[in-house]
Amino acid sequence: MDAKKPFREIFKGLKRKPFLIPLPYFNSQKVQDCLDCAGGCALICPEHIIIKKEATRPYLDFKERGCTFCRECVRVCAQEHAGVLEGTRENRIDTWALIDSQTCLSYQGVVCFTCKDACPENAIIFQGMFAPRVHNLCTGCGRCAPSCPSQSILFVEKTT
Repeated sequence: MDAKKPFREIFKGLKRKPFLIPLPYFNSQKVQDCLDCAGGCALICPEHIIIKKEATRPYLDFKERGCTFCRECVRVCAQEHAGVLEGTRENRIDTWALIDSQTCLSYQGVVCFTCKDACPENAIIFQGMFAPRVHNLCTGCGRCAPSCPSQSILFVEKTT
């Protein structure tokens, strides 16, 4: 007879592996060029949000800042590997921003609009004063995330 799993083990399967937020304008068809690159995009980024480790594709880290879509990464990438970052694409990052209602201060009854105030697209809409939702105007820039005092803004892979 199989031993029963402890109750906490049930939820371990629900955890998602960490999602690495892709760069804006990223062409997934040219990922190999990105893996072989030294990471000029990370060095040139004025916001210092691009992380590039050896033999991996670069990703964005929104802990302290968000993307301003300045296109400096596109410029340097065009010099090193034309076509990995496509500057003709719209200013969007292939990610969805979500607000965790379990940790968001507004959902706990605290008046807090820091995410809304930080959003350049006005994509965070409050239903009343205490129920923020991310609207489809969201570009995935991540500028809302570092402003959140409870770190309640999450980014997940855009599947459609």
